[in-house]
Amino acid sequence: MHTKKSFLTIFSFIIFLIYFTFFGILTPFLTSVPLKNGGFKTFSSKNDLYKMVDNFYDPDEFYRFRNDADNINILANFYNQLNSSEDFDLLTSFNQAIEVTDFKGDNNFYYNSEEFIEKHTPLNVNIKSLQLNQKAYHFYKIEIDNGIEIPWDDISYKDKHIPVLLGPDYKKYYHYGDIIKGNYYSKDVDFEVIGFLKDGCSIKYKNISDLNLDTYMLIPYPPSLWEVNDDFQFESLLYFAMVNCDIVPFVSETQILKDIKEIANQTGFTNFSFVGIDNFQIQNIELLLFIQEHQKIFIFSMIAIFILINIIGIKIFRLIFKANYTNSTKKQKKYRYIRIFTFHIIIPYGIAFLLSVFLSVAFLKKILPISILLEIMTLLLTYIIIYVFSQKALPQ
Repeated sequence: MHTKKSFLTIFSFIIFLIYFTFFGILTPFLTSVPLKNGGFKTFSSKNDLYKMVDNFYDPDEFYRFRNDADNINILANFYNQLNSSEDFDLLTSFNQAIEVTDFKGDNNFYYNSEEFIEKHTPLNVNIKSLQLNQKAYHFYKIEIDNGIEIPWDDISYKDKHIPVLLGPDYKKYYHYGDIIKGNYYSKDVDFEVIGFLKDGCSIKYKNISDLNLDTYMLIPYPPSLWEVNDDFQFESLLYFAMVNCDIVPFVSETQILKDIKEIANQTGFTNFSFVGIDNFQIQNIELLLFIQEHQKIFIFSMIAIFILINIIGIKIFRLIFKANYTNSTKKQKKYRYIRIFTFHIIIPYGIAFLLSVFLSVAFLKKILPISILLEIMTLLLTYIIIYVFSQKALPQ
């Protein structure tokens, strides 16, 4: 009889372990499946701009990655494929300060307005600058007041010459054709003034909804990134700045995630994420789409299995109780009822829950509070259901 009790307990333990594990794995997918219109519940952004960022938060890891030429070439290939997509536009911009020699302007143009310059010393200061690609330039409808448009197809960072546009506040200090000598990511560059922006030009940058460019130097990004060999200090910084970007979709977010995952797999660069969307959604987009198509079936199945395992738990409890304590007094049966419930229901199912959390985290590669919270609620509900419905096993 002891063997039968052990077998029933182990059997119910295994059932609950399997259920809780699948419950923990499927819950985050069910709570973030694509909506009917192609969007994601957790994929929220104003103006349909989705921000992509790299995942190199550890300075040492970032340093190791960018000091390997192969890694930089992988990053370049990743950017180029993203930028050539027809399903979305890639908007990239960055406000890297530029160190300028013999600067003619005043402190309104300084990257740090409190920067101090001693009189009669070389005027080397960091000025406000915005670098952006052609798609961002046109998306934000930036216009010039006088001068010529940026020759985007001819932009190349392989030499020292880069054409730039200046904000309108620069007009009393610089003129068309002037050369501004500066340092751009530790590279000496000659910036040629080819024009001035119209008053009030602005872009959305990070948390600033309206970054005014009147006091900025605008530097065009090259149309594509190139492979590096030996000396790539400049490129290692430039490429990372450019890959942190915004996405403007032309198709559903579902299709965008599929496109980006395919590009990531092809190029080998996966150290990125989107603000507002968990990375596992990108990595498991096929499963997400499958769940989208069969969402009602998944939810119904989870409910049906939950009901089934509670029925099994109640049956197992009654079998153990009736097989061992039929001839006990009412008081003894009450005590033994609680003992059986503790050792054959609470403890085994509790252990099953803890193991399922471990297995779910191992599968998803992250801790998801919503899964754990719902599993705890399910476990407590299971305890209550089995306890209440098993009362019939006690004599009146």
